Amino acid sequence: MLDVVKVDQEKAEEEIIFENLEILEFSSLLSLRSFCNGKQAFIFPSLLDVVVKGCPQMKIFSSGFTVAPFLIAVEVENEKKRWKDDLNTTIEQLFKEQVRKAIPFI
Repeated sequence: MLDVVKVDQEKAEEEIIFENLEILEFSSLLSLRSFCNGKQAFIFPSLLDVVVKGCPQMKIFSSGFTVAPFLIAVEVENEKKRWKDDLNTTIEQLFKEQVRKAIPFI
């Protein structure tokens, strides 16, 4: 699985709203690269928690814009919480740190 959400190209510019979703967890998904690689906007008006554990290929959350007004951190390995600006930036930062640990001289 490369992406969780796959969107038809004709609907690529539409917003996708997950009205009541409060928790989103990705665990032990070794080939997951993103939640969605399309450019649509995702709106999570109720999202409180995102957990990302054991997803070494996850480089971004989405290529489009993401709105999650109540999300303040992403839980990662060992129950640590991380946050940098927004959900996409946080996931990108986690991936970069993981690459640096794997190849320390870059």
